[in-house]
Order: sequence, then C-alpha cells, then structure tokens
Amino acid sequence: MSEVTIQGHKVAGGTRAYFTLPVSYMANGSMMEIPVHVVNGVKPGPKLMLTALSHGDAPTGLEVIRQVLESVDIDQLSGTIIAVPCQNPVAFEWNRRNTPLDSYNMNRTYPGNPKGWFTEQLAATISPLCDDADYLIDWHGGEFGMAINYVLLKLNGGDFVDEGVQMGKAFGLEYMYGGKPAGALNSYAGSLTDYMLSLGKPAIIAEQGHGMPLAFDQNALSVQGVFNVLKYIGAYPGKPILPKKQYFLQERPLMRPRNGGMFYPECGMELLNKVVPKGTLMATIRNPLTLQVVEQMYAPCEETVFLMMRGWMSVVNPGGYAYIMGERKTAKVFENE
Repeated sequence: MSEVTIQGHKVAGGTRAYFTLPVSYMANGSMMEIPVHVVNGVKPGPKLMLTALSHGDAPTGLEVIRQVLESVDIDQLSGTIIAVPCQNPVAFEWNRRNTPLDSYNMNRTYPGNPKGWFTEQLAATISPLCDDADYLIDWHGGEFGMAINYVLLKLNGGDFVDEGVQMGKAFGLEYMYGGKPAGALNSYAGSLTDYMLSLGKPAIIAEQGHGMPLAFDQNALSVQGVFNVLKYIGAYPGKPILPKKQYFLQERPLMRPRNGGMFYPECGMELLNKVVPKGTLMATIRNPLTLQVVEQMYAPCEETVFLMMRGWMSVVNPGGYAYIMGERKTAKVFENE
C-alpha cells in the first residue's frame, strides 16, 4: 500500500479521508473552509482531481462526484482520487453563478490571491491541489431551466495537448470541442483548467448539467465518464465504454437573443445532442407588454447539434444564454469499435 500526502494530510493506501482547507474568517466569525475528499487506492498510481461548483448555480457536478466517491472500489483503484465537490460554498448557498460577496466569477480568478478579494482567496486555497494531482476534470453547467452535454478541451499547446484530447475522448461523450471561445480570449482567462494546463498537466471540462428533466440519465453518463478516464490513465481495470462515433467539433456558435422578453422554446429537450437542419425554428421571444413576437431564433449550421439548450418558457434578458450549437458537418469523426 502506498501513502500519499495531499496538502499536508497523509492518507494511507486503501483508505478514504475527508478534511477541509481553511480560507478565512467570515464577517459573522465562522471559518470558511473548502471540503476535500480523498480516495487512495491499494496500489500506487496517478492522481485524478475532480472539481465542481465554482459557479454556485451549477450543482450537477457535485452529485456526480458524490456517486463516484460512493461507487469506486478502493481495492480496484491503483492511484488516488482528489475531490472538491463544492469549490464555492457561498455561491452555492445563494444559488448564484458569481460569488455574492464580491460579484467575482470564481472560474476567472485562478490561481487566486490569498490577499485578494474573497473569491480570489477561495481560488488560492484550491489551486495548490493541482500540484498534488496529475489530471483534472472540472464540471460546469446545469442551471435551472437549462441543460448542457459535451466535453470542452482547453488546447493551450505543449506536449500534453494530445493527451488532453485522448483524455477528453476517453470520457466518452459523443461531442467534444477544443476551438476558440465565443468571446475574446482574455475574457476567459483564469479558469481552473487553464491553471492546471499551465502546470503541464491534462485537464478537461465536463460541460454537463441539467436544471430540468432529460430523456437520458446524465448523472450516470457522467459517472461512467469518470471511470472511463480512470481506466484510460491506468488507475482502474477495464477499458473505457465509448459510443460508436465521437465528434470533435470545429465550429461552436453561441446564440444569444438580441431582445429580451418571454422565451418560448420551439425544440424540446429530447433534442439535446441531436441534429436539426439549418433554418429550423428553435425559439420565439415575445414582448411581455405587447405580446407580439420580437425575435425568432433559427438553427445556424448545416447540421446543427444542440450542445446547450434553454428548455422551458422563461424570462430572458437581451444577450442572455439561449443555445450553444455545434456544426457536425465539419467535425472530425472518431470511429470506435
């Protein structure tokens, strides 16, 4: 059995551990702490880090991590799982994307600053765990009334890029994207995965979450993805379970309405990760005062695949998230056995 040390905490081989990392005293006198779960296998091996809830309104990753920790067979594990299921407890408590105390987006603050704003202090407490880990999966998505399902790869260059692609492929979702972001590159700086990549270690984002019912069990699919990665890196017996085809998308339009109002989806959630032809009506927006249609949204690609969808009739603001699409026609296709 092989003992590991995670941020000063020794964990014997074949055991589980739970500890917290102190951040700072809050205004009410309580200590803010970051929860860390460790599962250390009987045999030594690679260390996989699992993180979720840097955005407090995206809880799906927390549940996936819980199921992984409960179902992993420690006697079969060769290596270590380091899990931080709730990176931002304050944003989670308030069900907010950004931290209410300072309005910071935590996933734009890494590696953080121990003397900075509160959110930067949270990030500075978590980022040293990247020194202890060899691989990272970070979950995002799943706010109320929306659903998302694909793997986002951060291709920053270096010898680890190909390994990152293979890790993303091993996760086992049908769709992956590793191209340019929707906005200016610097507006996406400061993510946890970017920091991990800066250390020369592979990292992927599991863009998986649902704030509404889906036609498939996304949690089970995501748990399977973690075990797929464990198998890929040699930490768990067996081979990854993969779909017959996987698509590495080259184009990923992000669609936001120009006008706000009441959002009426014209495509149901059963179309998540499905394809519709260009020009398909996806949504209608009506003015809440005049009740007239002020905008309609149409599928932009020859083979438009839904990566993220707003699934319910709901209030939408100008420029709010509506859809993330992919162009399947130009995607690189991986054929699996």
